[in-house]
Amino acid sequence: MFVFDIETLSKESNAVILSFACVHFSDKDKSSFQYMKDNSFFVKLDASDQFKRLKRSYQQSTIDWWKKQCENARIKSYKPSSNDVIIEDGLEQFRTWTKQFNEDRSWVWARGTLDQLVLDSAVEQLNIEPIFHYNRWRDVRTAVDFLYGTDNGYCDVDYPGFDPFLNITKHDPVDDCLYDAMMLLYGVKK
Repeated sequence: MFVFDIETLSKESNAVILSFACVHFSDKDKSSFQYMKDNSFFVKLDASDQFKRLKRSYQQSTIDWWKKQCENARIKSYKPSSNDVIIEDGLEQFRTWTKQFNEDRSWVWARGTLDQLVLDSAVEQLNIEPIFHYNRWRDVRTAVDFLYGTDNGYCDVDYPGFDPFLNITKHDPVDDCLYDAMMLLYGVKK
């Protein structure tokens, strides 16, 4: 299974994509936090190229929101870097990474629907094959609420040494994926 997270400049499906990450995990083998972190995928994209060349959208309210996030999250996703790649290259790197797991029929977990909509919009605009089939997507919040009796999409995690306040930076897409995977694998019922 996979957990996917995307960071954007808008809440629209045609948003400029800043970065995205993915974590592979196994519910059968109960993947460890460190294994998932060490084997995660992350790519930071050239936002300016998407806006100028592909006419993808941004919203001022989202830019204002990014300015209020912690410095680590802004550096990782929001602030331009000389290492940013064009979207086609980032998607190809991602496709290559997913193929190593030979899980074409695997579920892909995300928080809500925006991640899927934005990824699907990008691959459609670029006329490339979808990385994940549309019917493989699942919602983390619903699963956590259903499995653990919560009503906000979050639960405690029972895993030695794991503390979300110490191990997770909010809006770092790798960390967001890790936290969701940890809740799915090691969540505690209320």
